Amino acid sequence: MSTKQIIGKKVGTVSVHMYKETTTNTPFFYIESENLDILPVSYIVEDFLKKY
Repeated sequence: MSTKQIIGKKVGTVSVHMYKETTTNTPFFYIESENLDILPVSYIVEDFLKKY
């Protein structure tokens, strides 16, 4: 059994919520940043998901 440890101070969380449009079944995402420090990470995730 392996145990994983994270050493460091947590800066924040980026949440990705996926939905499907009801009439066209087209997926779309809602990206939520916990604070301004991690906002640049949200932009990277958003740019990547636009290709989905």
